[in-house]
Amino acid sequence: MKVIIVDDEKAMHLIMKTLLSKIPNIEILGLFHDTASAALFLNNHTVNIVFLDISMPKESGMQFARRIAKTSLNLHIVFVTSYKEYALDAFDMYVLDYIVKPVSLERLEKTVKKAIDRHSVM
Repeated sequence: MKVIIVDDEKAMHLIMKTLLSKIPNIEILGLFHDTASAALFLNNHTVNIVFLDISMPKESGMQFARRIAKTSLNLHIVFVTSYKEYALDAFDMYVLDYIVKPVSLERLEKTVKKAIDRHSVM
């Protein structure tokens, strides 16, 4: 599975990169601090999963998810955030998962397995 991480905190890039590197068949294609650069990347690359923070500068993760969901039907969006209160809105957008920080390896493994299962069906 090809993934990108979109989070404005460098520490989360390191945490996610470290955890995801422990999961077989995960290829991290990019780490992005803003949604604009992530969107440009998505226009030119095939990505299976976007791990996305909700609280982002300029464009929130929720706004970005709505925007990319319209153009990338086979893209799985996973929110990784400190905000529990957006979970219902996120699932209304048919995101794959909603992970509240701190992130655990076990939770990421379940999320990736869910993405692989759904990807196989497609």
